[in-house]
Amino acid sequence: MTRPLNFQQIQAFKAVMESGTTTRAAQVLNTTQPSISRRLGELRQATGLELFDLHNGRLRPTREGQQLYRSVRQHFEGLEQIETAARVLRKSGTGVLRIGSTPTLAAGLLPRVVAPFMQQHPGIYINLQTHGTPQLKEYLSQGLLDFVLTTGHIEHSDLVTVSLLRSRAVCLLHRDHPLARRRVIKADQLRAQRLILLDENDDIMIAMRGRIPLHPGHDDVAVETNSSLTICALVAAGVGVGVVNPFVANAFADQLVARRLDPVIPVEVTLMRSAALAPSMLASRFENLLTTQSWPDCAG
Repeated sequence: MTRPLNFQQIQAFKAVMESGTTTRAAQVLNTTQPSISRRLGELRQATGLELFDLHNGRLRPTREGQQLYRSVRQHFEGLEQIETAARVLRKSGTGVLRIGSTPTLAAGLLPRVVAPFMQQHPGIYINLQTHGTPQLKEYLSQGLLDFVLTTGHIEHSDLVTVSLLRSRAVCLLHRDHPLARRRVIKADQLRAQRLILLDENDDIMIAMRGRIPLHPGHDDVAVETNSSLTICALVAAGVGVGVVNPFVANAFADQLVARRLDPVIPVEVTLMRSAALAPSMLASRFENLLTTQSWPDCAG
């Protein structure tokens, strides 16, 4: 080759191969017939190949021309795939949203956001994984999730953390429980109850220390578990009284009542994502919906 190929030469060659004449090729490319002929001449010089011959006054592709056209067609098919992918990305991000969440937030908070989001983006696919905070952080660092929602706290240099909302833990009671008539449950009122609490490493239990002197292993704790959903099920069965975040309580509002605690046990919902990667368009839209959502007070 004496000169490098350029896109206009390849485009003219493809148009002639598909339309049959330089005149029709010029119409397809919205240019002139002499311009098409010039580009074909430049392509012949650049490749050193005879791509056409004249047969009965018409251009006819040579064997080399046919072989080159197959490569050109594959190239353009690849470009069309890129254009299609770009249209999908412009419309809905990647088309796939990979969310990690703790089970309680997946049950009590995410449904209020996922439903309207999928109405706004009907062609998307959401993959929702529920795990504990340490496992979610590991999946995030491996690039398996777009972002994570948790009430746990992990400080790490390779993560961006966004505080979505602040709330408070609630006392969860069966609807028939005597304390269900009260608006606020005080610490001394809990001491006479069979308590169902999260394990001592949970953020709610850590926050309770020093505020409410109740600890797993003491006589006033009937059940200890690592699952807020389990607490809800046990309270619904009449086993005792639970302390959980307000979002999972909202998911069981038809069976149980949630009451405010005094003193306040703070709960913070945090979004975590990778610091090494900018969020996708789809993930950014979902995060924006999370931050602008109006959340009801779950404690009556």
